[in-house]
Amino acid sequence: MASLIKRMRNAAIYRAVCALIGLMNALPRPRALSFGGWIGGLAYLAARGPRRLALSNLTLAYGETQSRGQIRRLGRTVFRELGRNVVDVARLPRVTAENVDGLVGADGLSHLKSAYGEGKGVIAVSAHLGNFELMGAFLALKGYAVTVVAAPLYDDRLDALLRENRVRSGLEVVPRDRATAAILRALRKGHVVGLLVDQDTRGAGIAVPFFGHPARTPTGPAVLADRTGAPIVPMAIHRLSDDTHLVTVRPPIRPAGRTPEDVETTTRAYTGELERFIRKAPEQWVWMHDRWRVSR
Repeated sequence: MASLIKRMRNAAIYRAVCALIGLMNALPRPRALSFGGWIGGLAYLAARGPRRLALSNLTLAYGETQSRGQIRRLGRTVFRELGRNVVDVARLPRVTAENVDGLVGADGLSHLKSAYGEGKGVIAVSAHLGNFELMGAFLALKGYAVTVVAAPLYDDRLDALLRENRVRSGLEVVPRDRATAAILRALRKGHVVGLLVDQDTRGAGIAVPFFGHPARTPTGPAVLADRTGAPIVPMAIHRLSDDTHLVTVRPPIRPAGRTPEDVETTTRAYTGELERFIRKAPEQWVWMHDRWRVSR
């Protein structure tokens, strides 16, 4: 009985998502973004657990510099921005090589270009900041061979929907449970391999400072860079006030070596870059993840 209820619930969610995607594509983009922000605001009120976790994390990161009221306002904005970014993900099939420059700009793309030209592949480390799905599509539409690692969603139909969106944009998608061999192949082919390393995935990782507190962080990029010679290139995307997006690329990080101390040095380096990205647009990061579980 429980299994039947779960299947019925997932089917209802899938139909609702498909209906919302249709609506987001039928509305003009400004109205769709406003609607997405409104839905995000409702989610802030309704989703008690994620709201509490987001506010707890924001307090941990900014409690010494912002009041409780400021943190609550920031938390509400986080949910609204997430809703707006979901709208742009739903509209991703509309983005093409011909119109992408009107939606996405780039700063520091020369860092990626030079690293890509080395021919050893590029380990692009990023965060769940802004419309990170759009960033991958932007790079692919700009002519880069891009492989991304993705964790499967809980529902196969929703997972296939998101995967189709990514593939249509020119991305090669690798399931996280089979990632290592596929990443090595992609790097050997000279691809940009996109890794989101701002969350504790409970895989191989170490605790390094993040917003002034220890946070368990994946060490995969450091190990891969040492093993393959591929440079680590930090990058992120955030929404601007005119509802366009900006991709920011930082200079490559070269691996310090393969000892545990070296791996920690490299991991600290890219984690610091990601923190700087997030500090520029804190309202666009997903604070509703238990990032500092080792600190609590």
